[in-house]
Amino acid sequence: MIPRAFIDTLLNRIDIVEVIDSRVPLKKKGRDYWACCPFHGEKTPSFSVSSSKQFYHCFGCQKSGNAVGFLMDYDHMEFVEAIEHLAQSLGLEVPYEQGSAPARIKPDGIDEMYTLLERCAGFYQAELKKSELAVEYLKGRGIGGRTAKTFGLGYAPQGWNSLEGNAKLLLESGMLVAKESGKPYDRFRHRLMFPIRDRRGRTIAFGGRVIDPEDNPKYLNSPESPLFHKGEEIYGLYEMKQAVASIERIYVTEGYMDVVALAEHGVETAVATLGTAINNRQVETLFRVCKTLVFCFDGDAAGEKAAWRALEACLPSLKEGRLARFLFLPEGQDPDSYVGEHGKQAFESLADAASTLTEFLFARLTAECNVKTIEGRAQLLDRLRPYFGQIPLQSLKDQILAEVEQRLGQRVDGRMLRLLGAEPVREQARPHQPEHHWTPTRLAINLLLKHPALGRETAIPHEFADGGIPGVELLLRILDIVHDEPEIGTAALLDRFRDDEHEGHLYKLAAMEPQVDDEASLERMFADCLQRLRNQYIKHRQKLLIGKLQSGEPLSDEEKLEHKKLFTKQA
Repeated sequence: MIPRAFIDTLLNRIDIVEVIDSRVPLKKKGRDYWACCPFHGEKTPSFSVSSSKQFYHCFGCQKSGNAVGFLMDYDHMEFVEAIEHLAQSLGLEVPYEQGSAPARIKPDGIDEMYTLLERCAGFYQAELKKSELAVEYLKGRGIGGRTAKTFGLGYAPQGWNSLEGNAKLLLESGMLVAKESGKPYDRFRHRLMFPIRDRRGRTIAFGGRVIDPEDNPKYLNSPESPLFHKGEEIYGLYEMKQAVASIERIYVTEGYMDVVALAEHGVETAVATLGTAINNRQVETLFRVCKTLVFCFDGDAAGEKAAWRALEACLPSLKEGRLARFLFLPEGQDPDSYVGEHGKQAFESLADAASTLTEFLFARLTAECNVKTIEGRAQLLDRLRPYFGQIPLQSLKDQILAEVEQRLGQRVDGRMLRLLGAEPVREQARPHQPEHHWTPTRLAINLLLKHPALGRETAIPHEFADGGIPGVELLLRILDIVHDEPEIGTAALLDRFRDDEHEGHLYKLAAMEPQVDDEASLERMFADCLQRLRNQYIKHRQKLLIGKLQSGEPLSDEEKLEHKKLFTKQA
């Protein structure tokens, strides 16, 4: 069992827009985000995601839910798996009541493998303290003890069989290399060791850097394993989140040593890929942490090639508020050497002047196309087309079109837009929302779901349950929850009805938008709903008691008192 309080915290902290947008591209219209529903075929978007209310609702197929429900429906996750996935994205550990394990069964040996790799990390750290050569190497690179401890740096000794533990798991995790004949041997020998940690801080793999410049390869990484998938992990991400509360920009570098050296000099928001070019999944992960990424590369041909791959990886993720910049260091230098020679301020000043994505894009394309000729201009549009089409953000597309006009010296018309694979911008139809009939009960529930605080000081009119008013018992249930949990928010309140017969109806009601003049009128509207319900209750009870008297049936003492109150000014 996962404690209810933790689920509420998770729903309050997670951003459902980011969760869904990474899977189904959303467009903002008004206060909400919209898309064609991923759960049924449609041409006009009716799938709405609310950032303020933290839930989604399709006005077409009526599918609704919170971030947990979306992962269960879209990614086909089990409930516990969805909770764990969202918690991991926030760097939270899921608590299990009474120390119980998750209900789903993990592959054999996974937990033991985590423990084993943690022991390997401890072994390497202990060996670092024993090795004068490794310690002097770090000192020579300007890395102090505190930074080494933060990143868990270690040293793999020169022996072929230094590691101890379950040989099968050591092989599966990549710490040992199998031989066709004879005993397996250690993969990492005489190297500075960098533990690679997942977003929960668990060691899942290692990177090893040579100490002797004559050795090869310069960097050696763990192979893919049940715990480690290098296309999904990012070196330094865990350490960065632990060190910095508010992250203004992330520096994406090419090597572990760049990350460590930058941290040593006070630049604590650097990360690195794991020996491969960055991909869109990693870019998306970083953009969810911070809206500004600065890619740092050597100023040579290899650096420019790596930067272009990073640009390609960024394009599908360039949504509202996100910015990618490209920093090319002076020839012969990398972030490690530059910050060591010039310091933090000089490095950050260099980053301030880094090229925007648009600047880098056109610098690369115009270097290959002679726009002074007709053929060169056509070539530029042809080269630009595949990149232009991947950008989801219209404002960035408009900026690129303005740049095209300036460089080609002519206005972008419909023909040129078609050459870029785009159509002239037309006024888009507003997503369809059905007209709503607002009864007092429906409106009261709508207001209470979106603004639970309205019910905190409201006396619960339990007598309404005897008023024959459709839906009023559901309203009373919601008021009971708000009174029991005064600080509850919309997402958590809706989650109280998970798997309840009213769940879908409540999400549908919460997705509706009544005409509200301003925030100050909410209390007045809610109070008016309750008064109208009270009037309905009074009329129902009056009719019931009158009918009883007319039939000749005597009233009980309680009914006589009620009759007196209902037919006097006390009503």
